[in-house]
Amino acid sequence: MRFSAALLPAMLVLSFGSAAGAGPVVDAATRAEALQAEGKTAEALDALNEAAASLWEASPLAFRKVALVDSSEGFGVYEERADRTYKPDEKIQIYVEPVGFGYGESGDGASVDLNADMSIENNTGQVISDTKDAFKFSTETRPNLRDFSLSLSFPAPYIRPGDYKAIITLRDQNSQKSGTFEVPFAIAAP
Repeated sequence: MRFSAALLPAMLVLSFGSAAGAGPVVDAATRAEALQAEGKTAEALDALNEAAASLWEASPLAFRKVALVDSSEGFGVYEERADRTYKPDEKIQIYVEPVGFGYGESGDGASVDLNADMSIENNTGQVISDTKDAFKFSTETRPNLRDFSLSLSFPAPYIRPGDYKAIITLRDQNSQKSGTFEVPFAIAAP
């Protein structure tokens, strides 16, 4: 496979706008294309990373992957749960890959700092519980690390059997960004 196949997303961006003054993502992708044509593969990849960094900074806090899991060992290493039904007090674990978050300063590196609010609603929209700062997460990392995941867990509540959803809002402590996702689950009879 030729390297230019990896530039397909960048070329698609180029095809939808004028390269002149089109913005930092298109500018970096154009530079990557030119470097690739000169046979400078490493430099072309660096230019694409600049494009990705510009897109990351401009994007809202979003989620590449959200899943109920039985276990999670890190980014991309998780065992997805076969069903979404839990018994009261059984651990509900959610694997999340956030994107677009900011970075704080931490010694020679960076930090990722996220707080999460969580509410639980029944299938009619009635709020069963609502907790601000239900989860707080902070870790030191390399600057601009984008392969990042969280594992949020909590005991299944002692509530009437039925269908519910957890609504989680992550708030980035290193920017003004926040994002919300929903995870449906069910409570079985004890």
